Parts: sequence; structure tokens; C-alpha cells
Amino acid sequence: MLFDELSVQKFHIRVLIAGACGIFTDGYVLGSISPALPSLTSALHLSPHQTGLVASAPLAGLLFGSLLASPILDKIGRRIPFEFDMMSFVFLAFLHALTSDLTSLLILRFIIGCVLGVDYVAGKLYVSEFLPSAFRGKLMSWLSVAWVGGYTSAYAIGYVIHLVWPQGTWKIIFMSAAFPALCAAILRYGMPESILWLLARRRIGDARRVADRYFGAVKLPSWSSDTQSTGRSGTLRRVVELFSGQQWRRSIGATLFYVLHNVPYLVLSAFLPEVLRNVGLHDPFKSGLFYDALLFSGAVTGLWIVERFQRRALIVGSFVLQGSCLFIVSLFALPPLMTLLLLTAFGFILTAADCLTYVYPPEVFPTDLRATGVSLMVSSSRLVATLSTMAFPAAIAEYGLSASLAAIAVLLFAGAVICGFWASETQGKKLSTLGAKNANSRS
Repeated sequence: MLFDELSVQKFHIRVLIAGACGIFTDGYVLGSISPALPSLTSALHLSPHQTGLVASAPLAGLLFGSLLASPILDKIGRRIPFEFDMMSFVFLAFLHALTSDLTSLLILRFIIGCVLGVDYVAGKLYVSEFLPSAFRGKLMSWLSVAWVGGYTSAYAIGYVIHLVWPQGTWKIIFMSAAFPALCAAILRYGMPESILWLLARRRIGDARRVADRYFGAVKLPSWSSDTQSTGRSGTLRRVVELFSGQQWRRSIGATLFYVLHNVPYLVLSAFLPEVLRNVGLHDPFKSGLFYDALLFSGAVTGLWIVERFQRRALIVGSFVLQGSCLFIVSLFALPPLMTLLLLTAFGFILTAADCLTYVYPPEVFPTDLRATGVSLMVSSSRLVATLSTMAFPAAIAEYGLSASLAAIAVLLFAGAVICGFWASETQGKKLSTLGAKNANSRS
């Protein structure tokens, strides 16, 4: 039996939990921005433009880090970044105690984003390349639950910290991210290298030893590249191959989905208290807790729907429903409670479909292009999210909340049309057959 056709074993659960703890930390870091901003804005006397810079700094770091992830993961493998990036993050989180001005805070948040950018790509690749194909959709969806769990936990914990320590809240909130990172670092220690990466590097003996230790006598695929050499080497060659032949449409469709899914998620949630205050809710923190509870329930719902619908149908349907919620909020002067319900419906639908951001990217790309492809998707979404997050406070001040939400709704509707044509269907695809032919490779 091929190693990715196995039933779920203890080692698969270990890999999943180790990956989920890191993803939880990623979500926690970004989720901590929203509850920290009111205290931070007051303490450092930030303007709307400076507030946007603080919110976008880790996203800019994520952009840079995810770009670095591709050559790192291709050259040295998946294991080392997966195992050690959370250790470095623990140290960085505690450095918030020493920051007292805007410049040092922006630099620190950017560096933290770089570490998370590498981890975000490494975690998806490492976990997906070990999981059996028959269970990959449901198991990878747990990473979405972990990310949303981290995101919503940060908001809830930040709210409690805000009540207990009204002064200096932002430092304590940012430093608290060190604790889930420490748990992730402990769980990831001693993990093996990805079998698929070893095979792609023709290290058949090493791959065989990892398989024997953790899975026993299973078949490994004999490797043969699906892609034609372009005469270029390294990252440049892989980027060219992503947009050549039959791969280009899959690459563009998947990247557009990833960008248009993540941007409203990150932008709206980062400024959630301000958004809720603008629609007439006088206790935005409590309303935000209700919103985040719906986010988490949506992520759990994603576990149920991910294998019951085709990937492309989920992408298109989620864009249409999310855009409809935001468009209604922007078009009509609704009572605050109705607006909150529509925004939470938007969040519920978004996080229900968020499972695809973990399941779909590894399925779109063959193993020798997977790190570059996923890195491209993550970095593209973070580039657009960074620019959008920087501009969002000023856009609300200049054009109003309704117009800003309407613009996001239009983008979501456009994404539904484009992805309906270009997003490839990948349900049931085996990662070991991408760039390989199935054969017993025991050496």
C-alpha cells in the first residue's frame, strides 16, 4: 500500500497536532492586533495612518517571510523551518516588553511577521505531505479550526486583559503569544523530514528510512518530474514552471482565490471594534466576542462540508454569500443588531470556507513546485492585505464605512466569477502522484 493511502495512524495525529499548534500561534498573533489597538493608540497617540501601519506591519512581514519560505523549504527541506521557527518566535514575543515607541514596535512586528510567514508555508506543506489522501481534506481542515481558534482566543484573552489591566494592555496582549508558540516548539521537536521532499531530491534511502520507522513496509512512489526543464535553475525555474503549460491556469486561479478570501478576513477583523462602533454598537468588544464565536463555529462547520462539496463549488459559493452579506450592510441603513447579524453571517461563511486555504493549495501544485506555489499564494495575499490594511482606516474616514464594505463586496463577486472559470478541481487528488509514478521503491 502506498504510504499516503494508509489509514490514519498515531504519527499522522502527532504531525497534525504539531502543525496545528503553530497555526494556532499564527492566528493568535494576527488576532491580537484588534484588542491591542485601542490601548496602543491611546498610549502612543497614534493617528489613523499610524494605526494602519501597526496593523499592517506583521502582514508585511508575512509577505516577506512567505517569499523567503520557498527557497528555504526547497533547499534545506521542510523539517528545520517547521521545527525551529516557533522557538525563535517565543523570544521575539517577549521583546514587546522592551518596546516603547512606534518605530521599534513596527520593526519588531515586521520581524515577527517574517517568522510567521515562513511557518505558515512550512506548516501547510509539512502536514499535507504526510497525511493520507483519503483523510487529507478533513484532517487539514483542523488547521483552519486551529487558526481561527488562535485568532478568536486572542480577541477573548485581549478583552479580559483590557478589563484587568486598562493601562499597558497592548504589551501584555502581544507578549501572551509566546505561550502557544512555546507549546508548538516543544511538540515539533524531533520530527522527521518530509518523505515527498526527500523523494523529490532523489534521497530514496532517507525516504525509505523515515517510512520504515513511522509507517513500516509501505510503498513509496518512484519519482519522475512532470515538468519540462526550462534551462533555468532554482526558484526562477520553478516560478516560470508555475505559469507555463497546463499549470498556469491552476496557479492563477488558486492564487486569486487565496487573495480574495484572505484580504477581507484580515482587514475587517483587524479593525473590528472600529467597524462595529461605526455601525452603532456601543460596546464593540462584547459584540466582537459574539462575532468571533460565530467565526469559530464556522471553522468547525468547515470540517463537515470540506469533503461533501467539490472544492470549486465551495470557493464560488462562499464568495457569493460573503459578498451578499457585505453588500446588504453597505446598501441599507439597518438597525445595529441586524448589521451585527449580517457581519457575523459573513464571518461564519468565511471561516466555513477557510478550510480550503489549508486543503486546496497543496493539491494544486506538484511536489517540486509546491513550496514555490504555496509561497506565491501566501505572499500575494499578504501583499494585498498589507496595502488594504494600511488604507482601510483612511478609506473609512474619507469615504465612509458603507462605501468601503461595498468595495470589498464587489471584489468578492468578481472573485466568484473568475474562480468559477479558473479554479481547478482537486478533490481526491493524491499528493504522491504529483510529480511521481506509483511504484514500490524500496531501497
